[in-house]
Amino acid sequence: MSKTSETAFPVTDRNGGPASGGMSLRDYFAAAALTGLLHAEWPVGAATANAAYKAADAMLAARERKEG
Repeated sequence: MSKTSETAFPVTDRNGGPASGGMSLRDYFAAAALTGLLHAEWPVGAATANAAYKAADAMLAARERKEG
């Protein structure tokens, strides 16, 4: 699995089987960034959502550099 397709909250089955599902790490990072942007009183809308995903992509790139 590529680093950008990892999940933030994978779930294992009741028998401890392989993890599946969960929110994508990119979506998790974007949600965290969006929380900060809205707290800083950015307007609700597409531009703010795009900024949140741009921040998420930057976080994933930094993570790749650190782990790579």
